[in-house]
Amino acid sequence: MEDKKNYLQKMADKLVEWDRKIEDLKKKSTEAASIMKEDYQKMAEELKDKKKTAEEKLALLKSAGGEGWEELKKGADRALGELSEAATRALSKFRQKPH
Repeated sequence: MEDKKNYLQKMADKLVEWDRKIEDLKKKSTEAASIMKEDYQKMAEELKDKKKTAEEKLALLKSAGGEGWEELKKGADRALGELSEAATRALSKFRQKPH
């Protein structure tokens, strides 16, 4: 079993990293042509929603113990995976569009 304190720190670090990536995408969206701007803003909003879900799972993990912690950890891992997948899709779309 992964140490709870280490896991929580790793999750918090990943969320900080996603904050930077979301802000970068928002910045790029403001620099994009007006036609593409809406797409980038939608991608940034989707990432913010996924990040919020991951943050909520992290908050639940902080107060959980025993078997409940293991179950919540699975949910947090899933939420972070969804955030990662959404970001990969968004960044992939950005790289494909001319700027």
